[in-house]
Amino acid sequence: MDFPGVALVTGAASGIGKETALLYAKEGCKRITIADLNATGLDETKRIIESKYEGIVVRTTVFNVTDESSVQAMVDGTIEQFGRLDYCANVAGMVLLGTQTADMSTSFFEKHYQVNLKGLFFCERAELQVMLKQEPLTSKDTKYPARGSIVNVSSMSGITAAPDIPAYSASKHGVIGLSRSDGMFYGKHGIRVNSVCPGAVATPILVNSGNDTSHAPLKDAATMDNALQRFGDPDELAQAIVWLTSGRASYITATVVTANGGQIGG
Repeated sequence: MDFPGVALVTGAASGIGKETALLYAKEGCKRITIADLNATGLDETKRIIESKYEGIVVRTTVFNVTDESSVQAMVDGTIEQFGRLDYCANVAGMVLLGTQTADMSTSFFEKHYQVNLKGLFFCERAELQVMLKQEPLTSKDTKYPARGSIVNVSSMSGITAAPDIPAYSASKHGVIGLSRSDGMFYGKHGIRVNSVCPGAVATPILVNSGNDTSHAPLKDAATMDNALQRFGDPDELAQAIVWLTSGRASYITATVVTANGGQIGG
């Protein structure tokens, strides 16, 4: 794949976000911003990229996705250093298990909404504002120049729902709605917006998904109800995300891509 522009990956300290940043580097993107709340994890992602690939400039930004000014500073800093923004992977998210709506506190619901939907909105809005102002860029992968491409990470719970995560499911349904609407509107401006819905992927979010109501996190691959009968690996999701932002996916926008191992009902 050909990535002559600038990439930005949120949630890049671990899991899918980390693997997405590594894959952009592997595929030859020379300017990458990686952002997360976890400074130590970001430094490790940067170290791996710089140790494996030459000539790549990695900008690290410690930011809070729920803080509008923090998100704006992350995007503004990218433009100040790199001059443009072309491939955006909005991966940052969270989930807690086991609280039903009738028993749910407002703060519990708000936590999912603030991180998974409102925070993602902050990111996408700032990214779109930059892309709308910049000249289209041509990639070797397509004859159609583009101002940019955005992938928002939702979840299979944003499509099918699940009985033990209503707050998470609601927020991830919102991600799909936002992505589809914006993909439809901004296509005429040369900007593609899509969403990727992972099934169960072996990430820190999965491992740490239990909560104080004693619900155990989902860890046992034997419980997986999908055709491949296993969890996904973060790098497998990265492949979908990076390809979708590339010129090879130039005719795809306002679309939901599921990467779920053949999940039953998905």
